[in-house]
Amino acid sequence: MSKLYKAYLALTIAAQKEDGSRTTCIKRFGAFEVRLVELVASQKADALDLWIELYSHESQSSLDSCSCNDLDEAEPLLEHLICSARELNETNPT
Repeated sequence: MSKLYKAYLALTIAAQKEDGSRTTCIKRFGAFEVRLVELVASQKADALDLWIELYSHESQSSLDSCSCNDLDEAEPLLEHLICSARELNETNPT
């Protein structure tokens, strides 16, 4: 099972934030985390409204993200963000 599918399953038990969204970590390198985010709109049965996000815990902000409507098609995007997080951690260790 891919990292993305595992993260998608983990969203089902993730706590909801105040805005109703859910987040789960896919991979973390130091202060940089690649995570899967389910937005409130995605709680409709007919829609998959997910984002893969590169998040900086240091700046507490999203550095990059992309929409994910199909988990299979999102795999290359996930790998790109994981590589970016790894590189950022190597060049900016905390």
